[in-house]
Amino acid sequence: MLPLLLALFTFAPAAPAHRAQAAAAQSESVPGASAEARALWERVCAASGDASREPLRAFQFRAEVQMRSGVQRNEAKIDLRYLAPDCIRFLLPSGNETGRSGPAPEQYWMQTSESVVVLAGREYKEDRKAVDDMLALARNYVALSNPARLNLLGLELPSAGPADLGTELSKRFKKLRWLVLESSDFALLRGELAREAPVVYRVELGLREDALPAVAIVRERGKPATDPLLVEFSEYREEDAFKLPFQLRVHALERAQVPPAFAEKAAQEVYVTSAVLRPALTVADFQPRK
Repeated sequence: MLPLLLALFTFAPAAPAHRAQAAAAQSESVPGASAEARALWERVCAASGDASREPLRAFQFRAEVQMRSGVQRNEAKIDLRYLAPDCIRFLLPSGNETGRSGPAPEQYWMQTSESVVVLAGREYKEDRKAVDDMLALARNYVALSNPARLNLLGLELPSAGPADLGTELSKRFKKLRWLVLESSDFALLRGELAREAPVVYRVELGLREDALPAVAIVRERGKPATDPLLVEFSEYREEDAFKLPFQLRVHALERAQVPPAFAEKAAQEVYVTSAVLRPALTVADFQPRK
């Protein structure tokens, strides 16, 4: 199955005063946040565009993907569509298509050239988790398309970058400025979408001089045994008044290292070739084609 790939952050050029005011009001509600941390967060929000704009509810994009596992390297093209809150469909490297049109197990499916398989049984648990992987990161994309709208629970300036970057990534990111935020408006874990209790995430942003993120690490707060997600962002382009990173690199945490550190080489590389941020999609578009 195609792994976690698509935690896109969307940012836009400088913002007028009312956007800064919205971000200031948001950051001031965070208990214990320093004035410096709030000021930097307001810069990030100001880079994201109009805080009052209509939030994204759907998007579609095509990308070329390179996946690395040991010495093996595979290439694939994907076509992904998303509709909030829980509809998604995308092509697999095999040429089959998979997705879900709702939260029930009976609404997960895989379509081959010959038939449609409903992924409802216990034997399809891993297939459903793979769909949830992609859905979780699509939700991250929507959450960060307008950071001033996030349910911000924590905000701080760390004294140093993340300790588990490893030697090579630490060198690559040494000029970045780090900002840490906490929010429940993210998703990370496979199968977590069925949880009843909200999960709080700790997100470490490595910011460039222009306040655009060069790297983001998403962790579940208070769960050090849970593998985090590290994504690098580059090749920003303007698309529909947003600035989108058209290249992403996903790094896995190597727990076999002592101490554990993110791998120097990316496990997946994503090259977005086209993006549509507000397609006219309905739930019917996420059912298998007949």
